[in-house]
Amino acid sequence: MSQMPEWIDFGLTQPDWFLKLILAMASGAILGFDREVRRRRVGIRTYMMVALGSAIFTIAAVEMSLSMGNIDLAADPTRVIQGLIGGLGFLGAGAIIQGDKTVGGMATAASLWVAGALGLAAGIGLGIFSIVCAVLAASLLAASRFMENRGADDRPDG
Repeated sequence: MSQMPEWIDFGLTQPDWFLKLILAMASGAILGFDREVRRRRVGIRTYMMVALGSAIFTIAAVEMSLSMGNIDLAADPTRVIQGLIGGLGFLGAGAIIQGDKTVGGMATAASLWVAGALGLAAGIGLGIFSIVCAVLAASLLAASRFMENRGADDRPDG
């Protein structure tokens, strides 16, 4: 039986991946819950997916870097993280652009960006930090209910 190269271990030595992914999804759920309560188009599923996807990319980048280091190649996981941040900006732009002359969706775009950051934090192992930040962000969204009528006449996600 041939033995696999040392750098191909299929990640079976990383039992904390599952916990990181669960914490990322929980962070996204905390942030998306407010959207669900308000019956907005972009809700809890989207926020959970953004946070989960960010965690997946982050974990994969870090693990790739570690694996490549084992075979004397260099890899920089921060480049993947930079790409992730740019992709989140693109996703946010889609939430903002509505095709008419009004601009709306800024809070959605910003909170999707935060959801990505929550997943990134969970993906690098800062799960509790991610949860705390999700609670803070959700608190901010909940506090904005006091300003519910501000700009209500041009809100695209009404």
